[in-house]
Amino acid sequence: MRYWTYSEIKDKVRGDLGIEQEEFVSASEMMGYCNAAIDDAESDIHSIYEDYFLTTSVITTVADQSAYTLPENIYASKIRGVVMLGSNLYTIKRYSSTDSMFEVIESDKTSSNSDFKYLLTNNSAASGIEMELVPVPRATGSEIKLYYIRNSNRMVDSTSLCDIPEFVDYIIQFMKVRCYEKEGHPNTQLAVGILEYKKKNMINTLSNMVPDGDNLLQQDASFYFDMGDGVEEHIY
Repeated sequence: MRYWTYSEIKDKVRGDLGIEQEEFVSASEMMGYCNAAIDDAESDIHSIYEDYFLTTSVITTVADQSAYTLPENIYASKIRGVVMLGSNLYTIKRYSSTDSMFEVIESDKTSSNSDFKYLLTNNSAASGIEMELVPVPRATGSEIKLYYIRNSNRMVDSTSLCDIPEFVDYIIQFMKVRCYEKEGHPNTQLAVGILEYKKKNMINTLSNMVPDGDNLLQQDASFYFDMGDGVEEHIY
């Protein structure tokens, strides 16, 4: 699937609504509608299939530095896994939340065991949430790979890319509804109905994306076919 730019999305909305030359919806409002639509779609994606946004980043250790800033695009500090790279490959585990967790952390800080564990700290608004390694790294240059869930891309200018291409039709319909609502258009409720239909399709698509561990096909599956839903849209 190709990625739509914000300019393409905006032009599609304005063109479908026949408001290419009208200014009752300002440029900033239109972009706000698009980002609100992305926020809404992202919420469903993270709730149903958060690995849609699974990505990676590499952190390089610095001698005597224990705290490391998380990637800027991480969603709600959702870390799926942390791995020490190199010849001594192993999973860096997060400290379990128990009554004795902090006692264990303080003990591990002085331990001779070289394997890292981590915890997340939130020391200030300036530093944000950080990953603290225990024990403190003794050397510079070790690479740690972070597997995490990222935010969806937000629109900031005409060239911004929408990185949820499967659901761009939902985003477009969401924006149309907002435009209709502002105008007080008589077709608003019908447009809302179409939006709800698209949301249902989005949720179904996400549910089908979730791996269920059953990847074996029957030897003859030729009788399976997709009839489609038979629903046609008669309104933009």
